Amino acid sequence: MPVGMEVFSYSRLSRYESCPAAFYRYYCLRAGGAPTEALVTGKAAHAVIEAAMRLGRKDEVFFRVASEAVLAASPLEIDPEEVFSLTYRDIVLREFHPGNRVEEHFVVPLDGEDPFAPQVQGYIDLWRDGSRIELIDWKTNRKAYGPADTHQLGLYAWYLSRRTGKAVRGKLVFLRLNEVLEHEFSYRDMEGAREWAYALAREIQDRLCRVSEGGDHRELFPARAGDACRSCEYAAECVDGNLPPVPGEVRTYQEAESLGAEILRLDTALGQMKDILKAYVSACGPVVVGSRQFALVPSVYWKWDARSLEAAFERIRQEGRDPFDFLSLGATQVKKLGWGEDVLQELGAVKRESVSFRDIAAS
Repeated sequence: MPVGMEVFSYSRLSRYESCPAAFYRYYCLRAGGAPTEALVTGKAAHAVIEAAMRLGRKDEVFFRVASEAVLAASPLEIDPEEVFSLTYRDIVLREFHPGNRVEEHFVVPLDGEDPFAPQVQGYIDLWRDGSRIELIDWKTNRKAYGPADTHQLGLYAWYLSRRTGKAVRGKLVFLRLNEVLEHEFSYRDMEGAREWAYALAREIQDRLCRVSEGGDHRELFPARAGDACRSCEYAAECVDGNLPPVPGEVRTYQEAESLGAEILRLDTALGQMKDILKAYVSACGPVVVGSRQFALVPSVYWKWDARSLEAAFERIRQEGRDPFDFLSLGATQVKKLGWGEDVLQELGAVKRESVSFRDIAAS
């Protein structure tokens, strides 16, 4: 039991803040979850950029070879082309500078005046010294957010400012989105991040001490249903069949919020349970439950490149049919084309709207 947990990281603290139970399972019970595609891809992209920066290699050949090398022992099947496309970008190449410091590790007390203060550690993707400190963090997220929207870069900026005495400008480089968001960190930003980390670290230490004295970890580190459940590897373990107390209908906003949080958890848990059962079925065969059975059902689909599509359309014409009867421009294709509503209306497309019930990112 890590009663003397003294060193914390942003990821450790943010996991606790999101769900104390997930924190306890991962860091105290060492119940590591299965690797996800997003995690493996992100680590691979970071490794490729780190290698390129350290060796000063900006050529396409190196990025392609490195993308294959870092995935050679991957626990999941990831296409090296995806990692290459994420890393060999102008937003990465223009950050090559002689004074770069790459993947630098730091450990520092969160309160310099307290000899028993918890410490924070981190790995800074890239920073360089100049008239001010430039702090860069690579992200493979599918949605962008600002450098000051979380405390991660604030903590890194606090450390670098304390170390150098200089102002810090942070940049989040979203590789998948080809987008860069910047922020000049103020004293208030950095001190706020430090205070956040210090308070959470002390709270965790106190609760771990109480567990070591016989306290129930399920009460001291309770599960917290919510948005974090959507990416939590332990969601299935939290399902106990007890839904929030909603007597047939939702009557208050608090009941609605509680029910929504439980839906997020159950939705993720369902996917995890299916993966577990799929692994059994793959090894042992179908599982019959009443009149239904869980089995591996083959499906076939055809992938068309531009040349094969052209050949198919020509075949349709030869058969005396109109190829445009088989052509559909869905929302995904229109988004890729970048056409606005004015263009679509000018081309004669008719707008239709529908309403669906689902969870989306909060504004």
